[in-house]
Formats: sequence, structure tokens, C-alpha cells
Amino acid sequence: MVTRRRILKSGLALGAAGLTGTLATSGVSAATVDPNHEHFVETSGTDFVVDGETVFFNGANNFWITDDSTMSEGRIDDVFDLYEELGIDLVRIWAHGEAKPGPYVVQPEPGVHNEEALELHDYVIEAAKERGIRLIVALVDNWDHEGGMLQYAEWTGGSSREHFYTDEEARDLYTNHVETIVTRENSISGVEWRDDPTIVLWELANEPRLEADDTEDGSTFERGDVGEHREILGNWIQDMSALIKDLDSNHLVSTGSEGHYYGHWSEEYPDGDWDGQDYIEHHSYDTIDAASFHLYPDHWGFPLADGAEYISSRLEDAHEELGKPAYLGEFNVNIDNGLETRNEYLEEWYDVCDEYDANAVLPWQVVLDSTQDHDGFQLYRDESGYIIEAYADVVAEKSGGESDPGTGPSGLDVNGNGMDAQDLSGDGLYEDITGDGQLGFNDVVTFFEEHDGDVVQGNVEYFDFSASGGVGFNDVVALFEML
Repeated sequence: MVTRRRILKSGLALGAAGLTGTLATSGVSAATVDPNHEHFVETSGTDFVVDGETVFFNGANNFWITDDSTMSEGRIDDVFDLYEELGIDLVRIWAHGEAKPGPYVVQPEPGVHNEEALELHDYVIEAAKERGIRLIVALVDNWDHEGGMLQYAEWTGGSSREHFYTDEEARDLYTNHVETIVTRENSISGVEWRDDPTIVLWELANEPRLEADDTEDGSTFERGDVGEHREILGNWIQDMSALIKDLDSNHLVSTGSEGHYYGHWSEEYPDGDWDGQDYIEHHSYDTIDAASFHLYPDHWGFPLADGAEYISSRLEDAHEELGKPAYLGEFNVNIDNGLETRNEYLEEWYDVCDEYDANAVLPWQVVLDSTQDHDGFQLYRDESGYIIEAYADVVAEKSGGESDPGTGPSGLDVNGNGMDAQDLSGDGLYEDITGDGQLGFNDVVTFFEEHDGDVVQGNVEYFDFSASGGVGFNDVVALFEML
């Protein structure tokens, strides 16, 4: 055992030195990160947490600040100034756009990225950071008005989302884009995006779907309880979220999905089986940190009055069944219903989000007064801003307490000594491997010897000290560095 301990200690020291060297050469330092963002947003049970304290977010969407034709530093500043005044502290943006005509399209040709556009995206990060605002970053669009999945399909000889999800060349093009964005060095700060706490999480896509007839040969996928389209979409989510976790151990990952349940073909949309989504299954993977859902009764053909139940069911299932945070990533009432009706339902839906502890709420979309309403879903300060400001007070009051990770699993006897591993810090990770009530070198030794055993590998989320989505030697190093 003495020899094994010496070997382990030497290996850990080398691993720690390597990690330190990597950080030293990455350009990341305390001086480059605004004090408002010195800590990454993490999860603990069903909470978002920052430096151990629970946080809730009052958010908004805005695609105009990354629009391929009208993007500018002035517009970015004006939007974020408005958001700062309204108490918005989380903004969902696009870091994608394929083969569009504007001068700021992100990816004008396959595998070619527009540096001028990306430099403006760098400015978005810095402008947000300056105002204490954080970001959700989406990486591709389901819909073709942004180029999106169908453009990837066209680039690689296909014509369907089935092709995008399954064709090797299309997947390679998407993963190249993901790596380009995630590992990009900000031209202003010198910090790689993956090292910047301004970003809360990556979304694999905006509203990923695989509808039953979205096939290459014009046929219809098998539907029902084991629908092929559901499985294809789920496999893609697993593969791409694992890719991001390999590239970036700092940030959270979610699907960006609308949150539809996968039901029976005879059930009313959106809870049938048509679009291949499965809110529970597709957010259950270890590499997905939070559940995403949207709400558009006007588009989906059900009464506005059912919106509250739609929200509460998604929040309850994420918190109670998945044990993860959940955020309402898009929602609104079309202005064709009238401003009074819109505001009535927005107030009701915000109240439900408060009651069921939505971890973040982001309406589509809060815009400058000068922005033309092109789709009936633009929100203006003088019409609905009071609702958003009121919710800012709600989340401010709810945020800041110590996170309650809930009760983790029992019976995590890692090395068969009759003592269960324990979570000493309340962060959801079981650093007391030996179960003796303290963290010491014996815990690191034991974890080194048993990290590939059934107990650890069957409960990855409780031993993933490096936040990589799996458990390996890097987690042993991470535990050693906690001493």
C-alpha cells in the first residue's frame, strides 16, 4: 500500500501541475474576469448556484443583437442598457447562422467562420459582463430562417433533419462549429469562451425536433412508444452534449428544446409523438444539466388558459423526476390577442414560474422601442416592461440563500468497508469517499483505487468532481486538489 500511495501521490502531483500549467498558459486570470462574473453558474440538485448560493434568473431573448445584417456595438449596448434598467440578468443569444446574406453571418460557407461576426459576438460577452448580465448561447437552429439544420443537410448532400442528425459529414460540420465557438479566444479579453463565467450554458440547438415525416426518402418514421425519430434525436443529444463536456468542463449544457412530452399518436399536440421530442428522456442524460422548455399556445393550437398547467407540469417533472433545474427559455402571447390579454397571461405565467420555482424565465423577446414587431411576439418596455421589472424583484428576493441539494442516494459504499460516502459541503458531490466524516488523503487513495468500480460508475453525477460528465482519473486529480 505504501508503494501505491507514493505512486498515486506522484501521479496526482503531476496531474495537478499539468492542470496548473494549462491554466497559466490559457490567458485566464482573475484580472480578466469582471467581479460580477468571477464564479461559474453550477447546479446543485434542482438549483442553479453561484459560489454555493442559489440563484434564480430574470431573463430575455434577443436575436437582433446577433442579427447577420444589423449587428453593431451600438445596438448591443442599447439593448443591454435597457435590460439593466429592467432588471434582466440573463440573455439568450444565437452563436450560429449558416449561409445567410448579411455581412455578419457566422458561418457563410461550410466550416468557414466570419471573424468580423465573431468579434461582435466577443463584444456581446464583454457588454454583458460589464453590466452583470449572463448569457445562454445556442449553437444551431432547427428552423431554416437562420440557415440551421437544413443548411447543414444541404451542404452535405441531404434535404432533411434526419440527414443532419445522422449523416457523418453533417455531424462533423456541426461539431467543427461547436468547437470553434466553445474554444474561441475572445478578441477583446483574451479569455476563451469556455473559460468565461459570463456564459451560463450552451444549448445544443434552438428547438431541436425530428418530425415523423422529416426523412430523406419521404417515408414516415416508426411512431409510438419506441418511435425511431425520438431515438435518433436522443442519440444526437447524448453525443453532442458529451462532445461539449469534453471540450468544456466549466459550463452547463442543455438541449434548447420546447419540452414536449412524447405521448401517443392520438394525443393532442404538443403532447403526442409527432415531433420526436421527449422532455423527460431527452433531459435525463448525465451530460444534460438543466431542462429546457418553451411555451407558444398560439402556435401549438391550445388555449392560453392551459399555459399555466403546461409550465407547472414541466417544472414539477424536472425538479421531482429528473432532479435538475428547469428554465422557460421562450414564451409569449401573440399581440393579435390584444395587449390586455397578453399582459394578463404573462402575469399569470410569471406567477406560476414563481410558485413552482422556475430557475430562469426568458420571454421571447424584449426589444428596443425602435425595433419593428415582425412576428407579433416582440415585447416593449412601455407595454409590458412593468411585468418584467416586478419579476426582477421576485428573483432577487429568492436568490442568495445556501443551496439545498436535497437528499442524495444512500448506500454509496465505494470500497465495501460498510460506510457510505458522504456529501460534506452540500454541493451534491460525495467527497468523503470513505464515509468517516472528513475529507483526507485516504479518500483520494480510495477513490483512485475504486473510481472505475460499479458504485462510482453507477452514480457518476455524485463523483464527477471535474464536471466532465463522466468519472476518470481527472476526477481523482480534482478530489486531490480539494484537500
